Amino acid sequence: MGMENYLNISICGNLILIVNSKESDWLGGLLQTTDTLFPSGGYAHSYGLEELVALGKVQSKEDLEEFLVWQILPSLEQLELPYLGFCYEAVANRDYAELLILNDEISAWKLTREIRDAGNSQGTQLLRMILEIHQCPVSKKFKQFLHESGDTCQQITATALLRNFQEVPLSSTMIAWIYQSVSNFCSASVKLLRLGEIACQKIIHNCINKEKVQTVLNGALKIKRGAAGSFNPMLDLASARHELAFSRLFIS
Repeated sequence: MGMENYLNISICGNLILIVNSKESDWLGGLLQTTDTLFPSGGYAHSYGLEELVALGKVQSKEDLEEFLVWQILPSLEQLELPYLGFCYEAVANRDYAELLILNDEISAWKLTREIRDAGNSQGTQLLRMILEIHQCPVSKKFKQFLHESGDTCQQITATALLRNFQEVPLSSTMIAWIYQSVSNFCSASVKLLRLGEIACQKIIHNCINKEKVQTVLNGALKIKRGAAGSFNPMLDLASARHELAFSRLFIS
């Protein structure tokens, strides 16, 4: 590899670090699009948590952490992360037909309308942001396929398009997805459970520690096409009830 691919950094005039710039060029874009300032639409959704709180299933920071560790992380491992990987591969191969199929399957796995619509809303918004900021030709082409098929873009699909354009490695793409998923629930809990910032950060830290993340990644990467899937009736029932709730703070 040529030396033009390296960046020398001097620290305090003594220590010289040699960093492969190609390994970190994507980091800035990843940080921008996982930041709360990036308009992903996640702030408007509780993903079923609001109704779980109303039902008394999640009432404290301990309940929330237990819910995330035993309900959400397994769902990410068995369903969302594998499909993120399948979409990532389809985008890399420019296999638009396969990406459309995967997009439909992701939508079908969301068994309640609220969660399905939330994924479509956030995916459509993210796809629009990709085209506005990056003018990504692959995303533009896929949008044409969506228009012709009459489908909308799920958030997982749009994320795969974005990370592929940013050249973010798959493992980092998946870790960012885990973080965003956990963070979204914690953000909603600030309003629903009146949790403080420190409590939320402790929960996020415990959910994305090295051991838990590695376990989830290892499991997700082993799941083959056609074997991915997760069924959590408690979350589905909560989402279905939330749609008909007398009053609510969140869209889902």
